[in-house]
Amino acid sequence: MPGRAKTLTSIPWAAKEGHHSPLYWRQKAIGGRKALSSVLVAAAFLLLCLLVQGATGAWHAAFVAYPDEPSHFIGGVMVRDYLASGLSSTPYRFAQNYYAHYPFFAIEYWPPLFYILTGVWFLLAGVGRFQALLVSAGAAAGMAWILYALVRKRGGFVAGCCAGFLFLSLPEVQRWMCAVMVDEMVGFFCLAAAVRLLSYFERPTARNAIYCGLCCACATLTKYSGAYVCVMPLAACLCLRRFSLLRKPSFLALHLAIALPVVPWVVWTAKLYAVGLPHEQGEPIARRVGPLLVQLLRMFPPVLMVVVILGLLALIVMPRVWRADLIALGLLCAGGLALLLLSPVRPEGRYLLVASAALLALSFAGWVAALEPLRRRGAMGARIVPALAVVFTLSIAAAHLCGYPRPPEYSIQPVVKAIVDHPAWAGKRIIVAPDLEGPMIAAFAIQDRHRPGYELLRPGKLFAKQDWFGGHYVELVRSPEEMMAFLRRAPVDLIVWRLQLRTPLKAHVRFMDEMLRNYPLSWRRVAAFGAAGGDPSSWVVYEFAP
Repeated sequence: MPGRAKTLTSIPWAAKEGHHSPLYWRQKAIGGRKALSSVLVAAAFLLLCLLVQGATGAWHAAFVAYPDEPSHFIGGVMVRDYLASGLSSTPYRFAQNYYAHYPFFAIEYWPPLFYILTGVWFLLAGVGRFQALLVSAGAAAGMAWILYALVRKRGGFVAGCCAGFLFLSLPEVQRWMCAVMVDEMVGFFCLAAAVRLLSYFERPTARNAIYCGLCCACATLTKYSGAYVCVMPLAACLCLRRFSLLRKPSFLALHLAIALPVVPWVVWTAKLYAVGLPHEQGEPIARRVGPLLVQLLRMFPPVLMVVVILGLLALIVMPRVWRADLIALGLLCAGGLALLLLSPVRPEGRYLLVASAALLALSFAGWVAALEPLRRRGAMGARIVPALAVVFTLSIAAAHLCGYPRPPEYSIQPVVKAIVDHPAWAGKRIIVAPDLEGPMIAAFAIQDRHRPGYELLRPGKLFAKQDWFGGHYVELVRSPEEMMAFLRRAPVDLIVWRLQLRTPLKAHVRFMDEMLRNYPLSWRRVAAFGAAGGDPSSWVVYEFAP
């Protein structure tokens, strides 16, 4: 109306010029400080992971932490080389040719996301064990950071930091952050799915639904051991009695975000479903529940185990504090345990990383609720509780950091370097050491400057048949003479041999040892390497003389 005075907030340009109330700027400053503190905490967690890796020698170790480790590494290298080739052929044809040179990966059996992310990282940072372990460190730090964020909402900044540092001090967490394995990336996506699900419950928008669905899909496409998070949204809705969400279009969008990337891969690889799985489970499910729960609790050092149990007991007797975040954590823990009980795989510590993180967060929630009266009594109580938490965390970390059981050391890198540096041996057909096939092929993948150049052969595939676990073993040659005749028909250039101290040896390994000793004119000893570090055996390189 003419003559009516306009207030500052009614002028359209006022907001653009930054004319906001003091409360707005105060809230914005608090949000900025929280964001900065979160970034600093994430950086501290990552730095701790790198310090553990460096202090334990993980960057320079061989790929022997677990039998699957070299396969995961070589799979990432293959994706990197495929991208670097400019997508020169179909992925399947490129993988077939790559396997003919480096026969130690199984991307079609394992889902592809870990290898895609690692391959892109290799393309940016270069190929090496250090670069691969940065992925493991990032995943472990990411799990700790999500744990920090969940605990901070209930217990504050100090409690969140303590939860993250305690998680990273667990021996099993350290063990797998120092290996090129997929399990901590699976754990990261599982925890991220829980966080995004909580965001969806707070604001059931299509965007939050899609974010949650994509996190569930990423967990599944990293490894099928994370597939249980795909049922967590429905289970959480039922547990929280949020039945109205089931009728929302966004809830359908959440499951479409899971199905669209996951279903095509599952259908395409359905023929490999049972590969790598034991055919029979040892005991009935009911008899395995107790030992599995004990194994989960043993993920924590004894003193920390007692503290975790007491926190859980406090949480059980105070149901008033149970809200959506605790329901999601409980479902994470229960889902991971249910998957282990229903599947035929042997429960190992790496499968319990998510459950242990959820259990730790639930225990913190119990302690926060139990100590709330003390914190309300005044400034002294509010200071004592965080101080005791910090002292306890530092004590646990000092006792258990870098204390995980480390794998043996092997002098693989010098042997491979000697072969790669020899110009006459470039691109040759090489039989790798029988008991260290994967680690040696991974070492070639790092040092080969013209990947895939060498044609590496696995004696366990060349001269024998066996299943994924080394069982159902059948030798394809029955004597050293028969093995020698085979190699005359299909000659190789080099054999890398490691003088082993353990017995008994498999038949093809024993025949190869006898063949190398019985035919000295055909197999010339061209290089030898003494034992180094913790390697109890020496190495010899033999060259074929037709």
